[in-house]
Parts: sequence; C-alpha cells; structure tokens
Amino acid sequence: MGLAALLLAGCAQPGQLGSSAEPAPPSLPAPPPAPAPPTGPVLVATGRVNERVTMRTTGPAAYSVRTVVLQPGEATEWHRHPGTELSIVQSGQVTVLREHHCDPTRYSRGEAVFFADGQPHLVRNDGAVPADLVVTYLLDPGAPDESDVPPAC
Repeated sequence: MGLAALLLAGCAQPGQLGSSAEPAPPSLPAPPPAPAPPTGPVLVATGRVNERVTMRTTGPAAYSVRTVVLQPGEATEWHRHPGTELSIVQSGQVTVLREHHCDPTRYSRGEAVFFADGQPHLVRNDGAVPADLVVTYLLDPGAPDESDVPPAC
C-alpha cells in the first residue's frame, strides 16, 4: 500500500493531495467606484438662433428632445412636423433647404436652426465628418412626429 501511495503521489498535481506547492495568486485590487452622476443642471447643448423665433401652440403639446447624427453625405428626406423644431449643431455642419427658401444655408457648431410649425425642409451633411445635432420638438400630441412631403426645391 505504501508503494501505491508513492506512485499516486508522483502523478498528483499540486494541491490535489492536500498541500499546495504553488502559492495562491495575489488577489486583484477592487476596481475604483463608478463616478457619481452629475447633480444639478447639466448643459446638454447650446446654440444661437440668428432669426426671429415664435413658438405657439393651440392646445397641449408633446415636447421631446433627441440626438441625431448625420454621417457625411447623409440627408433627411423632405419632411415637415406638426409643430416646431429647434436644432442645435453640436459638431460638424449641416446644410438646410426650406420650402420658399431654396438657397442652401449652412449651420456649423454652436449655431441653431428653427423650423416653424409645418414648414417643409431638408437637412443634409455636406461635410467630411459626422454632424451631431440636438433636436427639440414641440408637436401636436397624437399626430405622427413627421410626414414626408414632395421636394420643394
């Protein structure tokens, strides 16, 4: 029996017979705690509107804020909203075409563009980098957010 134990001990891996020949790996330090979310007001985006803005509703309105990224060469279809839109260009630049104002207008970082209630428009990225927008809508509740319209230009 002693010979069998000696033979089996020679085949055993460290730690299988109750004693470990190798030290235990060192424990890893705990990861740092996640940063706390910001408290108080947090500025998401800011932009300057270089035209007169009038916003009115005839009743309750659905308010929403979205981010939109247009890749280089990407454009929206011609469309309109059942309410107003205010878009801030956070990065890149966009070109805007509006019904009855078909000369392209460019908006760059820090600028904002306002679309009146129901105004048909198209927004496109003619630049070489993505255009990042923060878009705010004040829309008629229950209506689709937008509807396609025929090209105006």
